[in-house]
Amino acid sequence: MERFNRMSIAAAGLVAGALLLATPALAGIHTWDVKEVFSNANGNIQFIELLDAGATGTEINVGNGTLTSTLHPAGFAFGQGQVAPPTNGRRYLIATAAFAALAGAPTPDVIIPAGLTPFFDTSGDTVTFSSGDSLTFGAVPTNGIDSFDEDAGVAVNSPENYAGVSGSVNAAPAVPSASTLALVTIALAMVMTVVTLHRRREAVAS
Repeated sequence: MERFNRMSIAAAGLVAGALLLATPALAGIHTWDVKEVFSNANGNIQFIELLDAGATGTEINVGNGTLTSTLHPAGFAFGQGQVAPPTNGRRYLIATAAFAALAGAPTPDVIIPAGLTPFFDTSGDTVTFSSGDSLTFGAVPTNGIDSFDEDAGVAVNSPENYAGVSGSVNAAPAVPSASTLALVTIALAMVMTVVTLHRRREAVAS
């Protein structure tokens, strides 16, 4: 009986030790949700926003998380280390370098590696954070203005980083101005005039 008790205590100790070792890897990350995704048409400009939907404010390991998608099932690890508490209600921004270069873009907390761009399929994908939360969506807006939000659906993009800096970007293709269109029209008219005169001269000469 005494031997059985000693074995039981030893086993309990091993289990407790394993739990303690696992805790740092799991704690401080499990209430972060995938909240918003944004992309332009070719996918070189994308962002993914996480939200700490919990109430404790202690989910500080978000910077040690990983992100995967159906397009990139292996994903990548952030490797940014812990963030300062409190975390509840705050957001964490993961984006491409091309997004970071846009006017009005908050500085991303993590840059998506160039080799993983686009990170998600604009025709539909599932993006999963290492907290276990996933956001599954169909075709996302690619007009360069709207994003897909877990709660709001399609709306004007509203990225925000962990520092609380928010903004909105315009990644729509450039539209020629009226003056540019006018110049193009004049140039085409001049070309047509030259062609017409040349043909008349050839007709006279023949």
